[in-house]
Amino acid sequence: MSNDDEDIGIFYSLEEIETQEKNNFNIEDFMAEIENTQMSHDEMVPQMINYNENFTVKELFIICEYYGFAKDLKINRFNKQQIIDFLVSFETDPSNYDIVTKRQNMWFYINELKNDKFMKKFILW
Repeated sequence: MSNDDEDIGIFYSLEEIETQEKNNFNIEDFMAEIENTQMSHDEMVPQMINYNENFTVKELFIICEYYGFAKDLKINRFNKQQIIDFLVSFETDPSNYDIVTKRQNMWFYINELKNDKFMKKFILW
């Protein structure tokens, strides 16, 4: 065995990249984009009904906070229907698919934990 055979190895490095999706959100740009985009009414109505009938304003703001725009909606004093309209428009935009899917998965996991007899004591929300 030569010295060269002993020096063979695999070297790698990991680099964590932080994204600032939530911090770079501009509500005015998004509202302009919504106005210029034709969205399927059939796609939006069931989600609007769901949010209206099954969520409080506080719960809707928690969802908006996850996406990073709750503060803007509070500053502009959006009412429940305006929050729902904005939220559904955001969630039906294909460019937001990844964050919407992630949020829906997290909410599913929270509900699963809340419905478990043992784990529910660890959920504060």
